[in-house]
Amino acid sequence: MKKTLSIFTALLIISSVVVAYAVDIAALDKVNVSMSREKVLTILGAPAEKTAMANGLVAEIYFIQNALPLIHAGCIYDQKKNLVGQSFVFQGNTGIEILDRLKNHGYVPLQQEGSSLRLAGFDDDTGQPVVVAIEHHENLTTITTFEKSFYESRVK
Repeated sequence: MKKTLSIFTALLIISSVVVAYAVDIAALDKVNVSMSREKVLTILGAPAEKTAMANGLVAEIYFIQNALPLIHAGCIYDQKKNLVGQSFVFQGNTGIEILDRLKNHGYVPLQQEGSSLRLAGFDDDTGQPVVVAIEHHENLTTITTFEKSFYESRVK
């Protein structure tokens, strides 16, 4: 899982130099883990980039318009084309503010793995259990939300 996060973070950072159509924040808010890729595409449209990841996962990257400090979002799909994770890349070191906000919404810290902070909680739209990882890389903060059973099956 740590390798998956690192690869995805690198892809999002590299993609920042590519010009593509952007997604607005309202559309992004309608997407939740466990959706089918088909459903996500009807909401967000085609991604700016798509790449194969380890263990048969596929990452699709979107550029975000008019929502600074949020600049990129990504969708991680399993072999069945179900959305198992979402990533959000923010300019700056926003991890502490996001951590505090998540704790205020009932998320609880998990044992730290490597350099990322991890929390468990429930999606505010669906009530589905999720695990959130917060990572920093240079002047960017990446927040990745995983469907909890997917996360647990990959970590154990």
